[in-house]
Amino acid sequence: MAFVLALGLGFLSMGALGMLLWYPVMPVLAQFHGDPNDWHGDWVWPTIIGVGMVWSFSFLVAGWINLRLEGARIGRWPRRLAYIAVLWLGALLSWALLLSEPFRAN
Repeated sequence: MAFVLALGLGFLSMGALGMLLWYPVMPVLAQFHGDPNDWHGDWVWPTIIGVGMVWSFSFLVAGWINLRLEGARIGRWPRRLAYIAVLWLGALLSWALLLSEPFRAN
């Protein structure tokens, strides 16, 4: 359910979700890609919208990992931390993928 909601929100927010996802991963990616305010071109807005949509797949991975950890009788808090870590890593990978050269047109 979270996947479907995040996918829809990624599109309907028209980039707000993508920009919101930039801030947690900014310490890692800003050193390579700079500040979003300095980006320009026709690729910027679709990239920001796309990040929110691609990130929604992280919920599927996080849920699968949570089920595996639950089956291994891992406690609630370690599972929650793993879930959050997967969502953060998903945001990082979504931004890194969509900021890579094949997706950008200068």
